[in-house]
Amino acid sequence: MIEEEESPKLPAPAPEHDGELLLYDFFKHLTGLVLLTLGGLLIVIKDFDPKDVKPVFVTAAIILISASGVLAYGGSSEIVRARYTRTPARRSLQISRIVAPALLSFGLGLFLAMFIDSLN
Repeated sequence: MIEEEESPKLPAPAPEHDGELLLYDFFKHLTGLVLLTLGGLLIVIKDFDPKDVKPVFVTAAIILISASGVLAYGGSSEIVRARYTRTPARRSLQISRIVAPALLSFGLGLFLAMFIDSLN
């Protein structure tokens, strides 16, 4: 007898809310980046000469980066809330998805601009 060849198995269809799982991982990654960035910022700031760096810029960079972390953590929390209660996610989730990485980018850019300016 000839054995029948098994047809290749197709991957299982994606769950209905697979995008939320991806977004959850994105927010977790972003939260880790924020914590790492804030730690690096605090380590580097202690070695700056106060005459070279204006405290307003340091404060602005810390606020922007921290706000990014708060939004990312809030976004992941919203996904958990929506999944646990089996209700739709709030509109704030989409806002956090856009604004959180933008705030991290602006805060990191401001910090790098301060750092480069202090080298002169």
